[in-house]
Amino acid sequence: MTLPHVRPHVERCVAFVSVAKPVLVEVGFDHGRRLHATARENTDWQVLGLEVRQRRVEEAIARADREGLENLLAWRMDARTVFAAVLPPASADVVEVLFPTPWWNPALRKKRLLFDGHFAADVARVLKPGGLLHTATDVSEYAEIIDAALARHQEFTPLKLSEGRALRPPCGQQSRREWSCTRDGISWTARFWRRGAS
Repeated sequence: MTLPHVRPHVERCVAFVSVAKPVLVEVGFDHGRRLHATARENTDWQVLGLEVRQRRVEEAIARADREGLENLLAWRMDARTVFAAVLPPASADVVEVLFPTPWWNPALRKKRLLFDGHFAADVARVLKPGGLLHTATDVSEYAEIIDAALARHQEFTPLKLSEGRALRPPCGQQSRREWSCTRDGISWTARFWRRGAS
């Protein structure tokens, strides 16, 4: 992450998560409904959103500016890179990966599938001891991939949904995908995991 055009963004991200506030990172925030609501309803938290689509990021930045959400930072960057090489160890209290793209096309899947053992290890490194990982998907095969990736890492302990929801900063807004699944009667799976204290 030493490219000159990237360095200012890296420095801004590191500074953003280094203040004396709890930090929530949302990976792939899409339209940003939940991202903005989390920041708006929890001004004592720093909320970092990572998204690869430029237009979504531009919209999120503009909306945060309109609403004066100084505790929200939206960044167009691959989350795998951010977790592997940017975020400091034990810098996040909550990481959310909600409805990641399954990439059924074999030509794209190996390159773009987010959740694997490497990403799980990077999330464990970034989470503070006792920190929370929240995942959700409406694709049963992807739920199995996530469960398998996390089961290989002893740092993670599964939590009951009620316990996980109580630990996450409150937010009354569903993500866009969660809303559409609810509307269309599509089942989906949510999981909460706690990083061990050691």
